[in-house]
Amino acid sequence: MNQCPPSFLSFNDAVAALLADNDIAVDTEQVLLPLAVNRILATDISAPFDVPGYDNSAMDGYAFSYDDLQASSELELIGSAFAGHPFQSEWLQGGCIRIMTGAAVPAQCDTVVMQEQAIQQERDNCTLVRFNGDLKRHQHVRKKGEDITTGSILFKRGQRLKATDIGILASIGIAQLPVYQPLKVAILSTGDELREPGTTKGEGEIYDTNRYTTQAILQNFGFEVIDCGIVPDVPEILANTFKRALSLANVVISSGGVSVGEADHTKTVLNELGSMQFWKVAIKPGKPFAYGHFHIQDTHGNNKRFMGLPGNPVSSVVTLHQLALPALRKMAGEHIEPQQLQRLPLASPISKKPGRLEFIRASIDVTASGTRVQPLQGQGSGILSTFSQSQGYVILSSEGSSWQENELVDFLPFDQALS
Repeated sequence: MNQCPPSFLSFNDAVAALLADNDIAVDTEQVLLPLAVNRILATDISAPFDVPGYDNSAMDGYAFSYDDLQASSELELIGSAFAGHPFQSEWLQGGCIRIMTGAAVPAQCDTVVMQEQAIQQERDNCTLVRFNGDLKRHQHVRKKGEDITTGSILFKRGQRLKATDIGILASIGIAQLPVYQPLKVAILSTGDELREPGTTKGEGEIYDTNRYTTQAILQNFGFEVIDCGIVPDVPEILANTFKRALSLANVVISSGGVSVGEADHTKTVLNELGSMQFWKVAIKPGKPFAYGHFHIQDTHGNNKRFMGLPGNPVSSVVTLHQLALPALRKMAGEHIEPQQLQRLPLASPISKKPGRLEFIRASIDVTASGTRVQPLQGQGSGILSTFSQSQGYVILSSEGSSWQENELVDFLPFDQALS
């Protein structure tokens, strides 16, 4: 296999390469509506009918024809309508009905007045109703199709369903729907120094944080995560772990072992089992991000994928979040929208060395004078705790070197991945 070029890919080029190189890698399945939240639609969903399906009342009150009220100061009460029990008697011109919220508004009516604006009185063996306050034609009437019109596309293929989407689907009578099966992702951490939380660690050893963070982020997107544990710095064991992972998953994600140290065996093993596409990206933190293909193919005839995250905890999160996740979401069938950046002023000056795009953990500083972003102290690639104090990244261009207080910068709020 050809050796990887020494030059760095830019961030934008790396993201574009990952997206261009990957497509949907999962099959579809039918799921019941209550199980569809956070799943990705495998087809467009159109409305089979109007919602609401008839004009209905937005208030408890009285329904009538606005023109009848202009001809008389009071109307005769001729019946009532409740949700699920419409008014079905013969309509009397100059009449009104008592109506409850959600009840169908009779065709002869175009206006509803809330009950607090009505005064009833008995006269000549009938009930007359007088109204007070400002009245307008069509008030408090929810029109047929006001929410959803027949044939309109409500959801598109590749859309991830939110909790409120489930209610909309219920409103058009859908009990089950086609979604993509969860993408299967195997994860592992490499390093002789790593120990599992809950065990005793010795001198020079650390607890494995990256695998747990990676698993949590992937589960936020509904991926099926296969945990392959901690793998020591032994090429044979690493190769066997990769082979086991490939028998179970579409993608293998490792943490550590993709740098240039003597014990960094991941790239060597990958070169035996597949091919490396790139492994250096001009970002900070997260330069040694590796991406490659295994020789083994999935059921769609695509080579299974490898993504190697750096060993430093912050670098691992940033590269997973900003580089790996867009491609993984596309493989899972999701339609990916571009990240929405905000332009906000800095709360304090900041500087860096030119050459790499930097993702700076930052908090939002809201004062009477406005909203600013505050870069946090402790931006080292091993200081994971700053994520819990942050609301997003300040993104500093690769060419720049210094930014002053109140200067506008790009700010990317954290999304579902880091929630």
